[in-house]
Amino acid sequence: MKLYYTDWSPYVRKVRIAAIERGLHSSIELVPATIGFAEGTLKTTNSELTTLNPSGRIPTLITDEENVIFDSTVIIHFLDGIGDVNPIIPSDYDKRIKALRLNALVDEVIDAMRHLSFEGRRPKEFRLPDYIDALNAKVLRGLSILEDESSEFESPSGDIDIGIISVGCLMQSIKIRHANSIFNRERKNLDSWADELFLRESMEKTKPPLT
Repeated sequence: MKLYYTDWSPYVRKVRIAAIERGLHSSIELVPATIGFAEGTLKTTNSELTTLNPSGRIPTLITDEENVIFDSTVIIHFLDGIGDVNPIIPSDYDKRIKALRLNALVDEVIDAMRHLSFEGRRPKEFRLPDYIDALNAKVLRGLSILEDESSEFESPSGDIDIGIISVGCLMQSIKIRHANSIFNRERKNLDSWADELFLRESMEKTKPPLT
């Protein structure tokens, strides 16, 4: 299998962590991706990736049968069908809904941060202050919910699911890549839980770069 990736994408990281947790990482070749925007602009660029995935987004997985799969949740669902290790998307209905709901919440936060990055690429005179304020508020609301619910999260030392993986990717991305932003404020329960999660081998091996 081939996975188009960048080492800073939290969406890619979710897939890589899932693969490590399920013992599949050695079966996946990592292919550096040229993603959709020219440096420092919003101008779309063409690449090998855009011929495979029209959105030009990562992660994009090429299976051994040369099928193209995209979206991190769909890819993880595909990986869950390989082997007999506990699935990352739980089989139990209640646990599955809980995990997917948490994953969806985190995805909304990550998408808001992604759009803030897009706004930062615009010339200053074309940025939309009200939109930026709304995105910032959306991220902070999501993080507040995660803090409130963190006492009910599964132990970071046991089996982890897609929701737990997503929260870990978000929190470490904030601490490493957004350390000086308004998002990196103290959240006692969530921080303590996340610090333990960061010690897992799958988290260590996929830790994002500083820049």
